[in-house]
Parts: sequence; structure tokens; C-alpha cells
Amino acid sequence: MSTSAPISPDPRIPLTLRNGSATFVIALASLMMANLSPFVMSALGELGFDTLTAGNILTWALLASAAVGLATSRLASGAARRPLAIAGLAIAVLAFGAGALVPAPAVAVTGLILGGAGVGAAISTSGAAIAALRNPNRVSATSGLVNRILVTVILAAIPLIGITQGSVLGTLALISLAGLALAAWLPDSPEHAAPVDVTTSLRIAAPRRITVAGIAVLIVFPLWGTSEDAVWTMAQVLGDAVGMDARTSGFMLSLAAGGGILGMLAVTVLGDRMGRAVPLAVALALGGALKIASGFTADPTILAGLIIVINTVYAFAFALFLATAAGLDARGRWSGPLLGAYLVGSSFAPVLGGAVIAWLGIPAFGLITGLTSFLVLVPTVLIARVSVGAERALARAAAAEPAPA
Repeated sequence: MSTSAPISPDPRIPLTLRNGSATFVIALASLMMANLSPFVMSALGELGFDTLTAGNILTWALLASAAVGLATSRLASGAARRPLAIAGLAIAVLAFGAGALVPAPAVAVTGLILGGAGVGAAISTSGAAIAALRNPNRVSATSGLVNRILVTVILAAIPLIGITQGSVLGTLALISLAGLALAAWLPDSPEHAAPVDVTTSLRIAAPRRITVAGIAVLIVFPLWGTSEDAVWTMAQVLGDAVGMDARTSGFMLSLAAGGGILGMLAVTVLGDRMGRAVPLAVALALGGALKIASGFTADPTILAGLIIVINTVYAFAFALFLATAAGLDARGRWSGPLLGAYLVGSSFAPVLGGAVIAWLGIPAFGLITGLTSFLVLVPTVLIARVSVGAERALARAAAAEPAPA
């Protein structure tokens, strides 16, 4: 006579070299165009486009990524995850590659926008894949850490080669190719992974509460992210206003990127032990205060320090937001569309930031971006609490369900 085992397998699987490489490299491909946006602008300028036109082209390319990421999020949370990633990244490789190799402005623009649409599939599949791995805090932060380190290296390498149509679009094509080569290793979507399917008696994991929290994080995260990206894209404008020279400005941005690595590293080391609600509350409150201060300081050294710390706190909170969405459902129903929603706001951050500074001034810019963090603080804490509760409910359900005889 057989006996039932006391604990059934956890639907989330451990992080391994194979599934981690696939998830993190595809995540890198999904955001690389946004990370290379200053170089994309320069390359378009070399092709004869003015700053306004180049900005519009980049915005359309980013919006194409965001739209595809949002539209494919349901597919990414199911059995179509790997085919979707392969198809999207294949399109990206061909489009970016053509844009890099054919010396024609029209081909470069078309390749950039079609390639952006292709990597939209990487946005949804990598975001959903993170939810399939155990310890969402640590996995999300590790993905961000890998992204930051590799982006830092790439940003340093491209100027050595020369910022051209070929080097920028070629880099996007090669990273998409790396993601395509690893796409077969993406983790599967669990068949039964949502705690709402099995734990309706647990108040914090009520089906409606998880759905509301999922919808809310898709609104709150892009709103907060737009304010953060506005500060980042306007950092040099803020520096010019206080008399910061170009060398100091470049050093500030370099240290700020390094601070982002430290923010991700902190979440990676602490993992789920730190929770989500309290760390997010502290990060949003601190970040909001720092952004307000950045709009009122007249000292270049103080501003540089503020920008560095703001970016460190931003990276810390970014990882926890992604972990919060992943914790709501192990199939990635909410983490899949999260980065696509973020890119919608991010693509408009330069335009909105510039408009606020031009119309209302830098102090108002700092005040508005800072108050945005305080505006989303309470809903973010509530969403994080539901996320942790949903994750715990799933673990309890897995422990209570007997394994097959």
C-alpha cells in the first residue's frame, strides 16, 4: 500500500544556469534599445535626422516594443512562451541586422521600428519567465544586476568602436541573436500556479484581490517609472542649470549607473528575507524626497550626489516592483506585461520632463517627480502585501496537496 508524500512539488522551479541565462539575456535584449537611446539618437543624427525627428523615431520604436509586449503577455504566460520568444527575436535579428548593414536612412528607421516590435516579445516572455522561478525578489534583482553590468560594458565599448548606424543597430542585432540562441532554455509556464485556483479561503489571496492588485501594479509601476526616467533623461539639463561642466556630468552619470548596480545587488543578496511592502515604502519615500531636493539645489556637487543616490534607490525599487508582479502569479500573468507597460511611460519621459522644465521650471519639475513617488506609495504597499500573501498561499497549497501515489 502506498502512502502520500506530505509535500508536493513547488510549481516555481529553482534558478539554474540554463533557465537563468535564457531569462536574463532575453530580458537584456528587451530593454537594450531603451538603454542605448542616447546612442540611437546620435546614430540617427549621423543619418541626417534632426533632434526632434530622431526623438520621434525612437519614441515610435519604443512604443512598438511596449505594444507588442502588452499584446503578447497572455501568450507569454502559457505554452506559447518559447515559440513567441523565438519568433519575436528572429524578427528583431533580421530587422536590426538590415538596419545596421544597409546604408540607407529609410532602412535604418524601418529596421529600428520593426526590431523594436520584435523585442516586444522578449519583454513579455522574459517578464513571465521570471515568475516561474523561485524567490522572485532574488531572481528579479539578479536579472537587473546582469542587465546593469552588461549595459555598462556595452555603453563603454560602443564609443570605442564609433557611434554609427552599423555599431548601434548591429549591437541590438547581436544581443537579440544571443537571446534567440538561448530561447529554448526559457522555463516552462506552470500548469497550476495561481493561488486563486486553490486558496479561496485565504483572505489575502482572494481571487478578486489578486486581480485588482495585478491591474493596479500595471498602472502604478509605469507612473512611478516615468517620473524616475524623466529625472534620468533630464540629468544633464539639471546639471547645466547649476553650472556643472560636461566632465563632471559624465562622471555623475557613470557613478549613478554604478549606484544602480549596488541597488540591484542589495535585493539579490537579501532575497525574500527582506519582504516587499516595507522596503518599497522606504524606497519610494526616500526617492521622492531626493527628487524634490534635486529641483531646489543650486550646488553642482550636491546635485551630483542626489542623482547618484536617486538612481541607486530607483534600481532597488525597480527590482522589487518586478518581484511584486511575479509574486502575484507564477505563470507570469502580471510580470509578463509589466515591462511593456513601463516602456509606454518611459518612452514619453523625455518629452514630459522637457515640457515641465520649459513651462514650469526646474523646482516644479523636482516637486512633480518627487510627489509622484509619494502618490503611488500607499497603493504600492497594498499591492506588495497582496503579492507576498499570494506567494505564501501558493506555497501552503503546494504543501497541503498530497503527491500522487
